[in-house]
Amino acid sequence: MTSHEDVFDTPGTRQPIILSVYNQKGGVGKTTTSVNLALALAALGKSVVLIDFDPQSSATSNFLLRDKAKVGINDLLRKETFVEDAITPTAFDGLSMIIGARKLYSLEHSLDQRGGSQRGLRKALHFSNDPPDYVVIDCPPALGHLAAGALAASDQLVVPVFPGRYALDGLRRTLSVVEHIQNGLNPHLSLAGILMLSITNDEVGRESLTQLRAEFPETMFRTAFPYDVDVVKATYRRMPAAIFSPEGRTTARFMTLAWEIINGRGTTPAEGPMKTALERIRSWHEATNASYSNRSTTSLDEADETSGGSGGSRAERGQARSGRAFPAALVGLIAGLLIGFALGAVVGPPILGKVLASLGG
Repeated sequence: MTSHEDVFDTPGTRQPIILSVYNQKGGVGKTTTSVNLALALAALGKSVVLIDFDPQSSATSNFLLRDKAKVGINDLLRKETFVEDAITPTAFDGLSMIIGARKLYSLEHSLDQRGGSQRGLRKALHFSNDPPDYVVIDCPPALGHLAAGALAASDQLVVPVFPGRYALDGLRRTLSVVEHIQNGLNPHLSLAGILMLSITNDEVGRESLTQLRAEFPETMFRTAFPYDVDVVKATYRRMPAAIFSPEGRTTARFMTLAWEIINGRGTTPAEGPMKTALERIRSWHEATNASYSNRSTTSLDEADETSGGSGGSRAERGQARSGRAFPAALVGLIAGLLIGFALGAVVGPPILGKVLASLGG
């Protein structure tokens, strides 16, 4: 079989546009943006692969893939599979996933150890056949080997921002990181745009948006997102906001954002394609809402532990745990009995004598 090194940057096969969603600051809507942007691109007729590259695996939890995905990003980084084989289709036409894994915590240095962080993920994402139109990467916060590898592999970058003083400071640090990547690891990385999310209708929200547009007038997306409680509800139910509320304003805005990604920042969507895309979102909602509602109430941590490939089925893992637990319990029981007998033989007679003496007195 051809190695990753052999296929890297070979001509002849069209490659997807790789789009990372990244901000050095955590809690600014990276996963919400990644999940719903990928879904919106698919609704507009593009073929999309969403990669959950955050060890928290929050993007993976938005899709009903726990029992379907056999391999994921962990296997891909370990070079145990090729990208075409690491992809799992979702319930939404045109959208597939490479699922995340908690094991990425232990693989933080994997990219650097396997050919350099500037090449590891890019090699792994080379498609030999049937490439998608877009790959969307949900990046981890901070700048470790994983985030650096994602930015080094990407063609474009979306930077989501929440209102507030610290969020804007984080944006400036993020853009400094991007400039560093452009000057070294990836000169071809471009800024698709800065995205303002969860804008509250108060002084902080209005001033943040005004300041951002004044400081970065050429790099802001035209689309901005007001605070929407439906997004909070969707996050609680672990489902894309667009599927949770297909008629909601956030869904329409993600469709507009996807249009800007495809056609250029600041472009105005055409009515016909947008109408068709929103109808597709509604049909996806009708087809899957019951599945989300009936999904097991298994905790998110348990679900994440099963993701990422190379772990076997849940039943197999349960049997393995039971197999390990039984011998350990048996050994503990025997040891406890032996220790009890030994202590009884040494300590028991004096204590028993004292007790009998006191009773006799």
